[in-house]
Amino acid sequence: MPATPLRAPAEYFGRRDRPSLTRAAVVVFVEAALTGIVSWLFVERVIAQVDVAPGEGASARSAVAGELVGIVLALFLGWLLLAAVLHVFVWFADGERGFGTTLAVVGEAELVGVVLTPVTGLVLLHLAGQTPANPEAAAEFFRQVTAFTSPPLLVVSLLGTCWKAAVQGAGIAESQGMDAGKALVLAFVVGFVGFLLNLA
Repeated sequence: MPATPLRAPAEYFGRRDRPSLTRAAVVVFVEAALTGIVSWLFVERVIAQVDVAPGEGASARSAVAGELVGIVLALFLGWLLLAAVLHVFVWFADGERGFGTTLAVVGEAELVGVVLTPVTGLVLLHLAGQTPANPEAAAEFFRQVTAFTSPPLLVVSLLGTCWKAAVQGAGIAESQGMDAGKALVLAFVVGFVGFLLNLA
């Protein structure tokens, strides 16, 4: 089997044609599209569970459509921001290549998100089935679920954080000529800080 970022990241990023910024952009775009689809399906199921007038449901869907655009933009901005933070440390460690390489590594590592988004979607759809019929109670339930504080979502999020950090660490070590141990520590520390900030 050929090496992939998911299965053998060090071998994958050790190839001369990796990392690829084009491939990274495609991966982030696919992840954003999947996230949008999953979010829309989740909201549709929540609305179907709540006792609201048809007009109110349409209004909620319109508001959600705007939120979905924000989610997609946030994924792209998050990609750039995470790469910038990691590259500051790469720069201090005298990395061999520029910011574009770090950006490509971080983007290709989002393949983990592409794989886990359907899993997150299944968990969200299961939770959406527990939405209370009362609109006010449903709104509170929606806030709690989307805060990713339920145990199943926390487990998926933590798994994704660890897996991405492992891929990023291996990718940075191989592409930037850094010590593998230091690159992994860097990726895990930055990843866990991001994980904790998402819970705040």
